[in-house]
Amino acid sequence: MIEVEVKLPLYRRSKTEQDLMALGFVPGDLIRESDVYYTSSFHDFMKNDEALRIRISDNLTALSSRAELTYKGPKIDSVSMTRKELETHVSSPENCRLILEALGYHPLFPVNKLRQYYRRDSVTACVDQVEGLGSFIEFEILVEDESDRETALKKIETILDDLDLSLSESTRLSYLCMLQKKAGDSA
Repeated sequence: MIEVEVKLPLYRRSKTEQDLMALGFVPGDLIRESDVYYTSSFHDFMKNDEALRIRISDNLTALSSRAELTYKGPKIDSVSMTRKELETHVSSPENCRLILEALGYHPLFPVNKLRQYYRRDSVTACVDQVEGLGSFIEFEILVEDESDRETALKKIETILDDLDLSLSESTRLSYLCMLQKKAGDSA
């Protein structure tokens, strides 16, 4: 799968959430996500514009929990966060961590966020409150093929226009990169 994603800082959270619903987005689950990203001396994921993480998702709506191992490939274009994404459920995030560390991977900064999902057709909007960074909104469309990427990106751009937001306000930095930059700035 290819995840077409656009992320922007969010300054008017309540208004934006109201506007999403006015556009037909339906509120979904509220999820607490705890991500641990990995790298190694033999494969630098950040240098290669890739990501390897274990995510624990606590669904505060359904009162359930799950964990996933995810690989994200390099970004495909110069305007969005679009990339190949491979993900699988893991029954034991602790065993997954132990396997990765036994293979020589080591954890980076944790990324913790509270994520409110909204959905309309094939579009998922996520309103995130990220520990140490503030509020963001992400729009995601999963496509099967690279040839569908441009259409998905245009669909997201139309939604941004409807919300009085602009693709020019988007960031291609991951939350992990933002946290690392912030830690480096304060050191």
